[in-house]
Amino acid sequence: MHFPARLGRKQRLLAGVVGIGLGFGGPFLLSVALVASSGDPSLLILPLPFLGALWLIQGMAPSGYTLEEDGLRLERRWARRLIRYDRITGCDREPRPIGGLVAAGVNGLFGSHGPRWNPRTGWHYLAITNTDDLVFVHTRGGLVVLSPSRPDEFVAALQAELPATPTSWPTRSS
Repeated sequence: MHFPARLGRKQRLLAGVVGIGLGFGGPFLLSVALVASSGDPSLLILPLPFLGALWLIQGMAPSGYTLEEDGLRLERRWARRLIRYDRITGCDREPRPIGGLVAAGVNGLFGSHGPRWNPRTGWHYLAITNTDDLVFVHTRGGLVVLSPSRPDEFVAALQAELPATPTSWPTRSS
């Protein structure tokens, strides 16, 4: 079952105005002005690195969440990630603070993704596109925060897929 990750209003504005408008439009207009004043057409390539950066950022942004046979798939255009059901201990929609210090990841443009640390929540992994539809997935590796389009339906479907009793970690026998 697939649950798309839709950008929230704030994120759409941020992606449109800042990302595309300033990130590409500004360098493009600057390159046109430089070509007009200098006559050097090679300056038209000025916006290409900015366009490339936008392309990379959108490729890593969450696009949806799929409940597969083996586990929960965090969908992105590149570098998808599978969280196996036996690694998930539960999920809820209980509001809690998220975000905080950026350890590695991107905040804002096409969503927030990557590990974060917050003094109240501790280490957690964000794969969200808006801050309204948050679902908190508890895993053996820590908290994973998602933003599916139908959060209550997602929680019910995920809980139905989870094993009745989580498998225990293998231990060494003495």
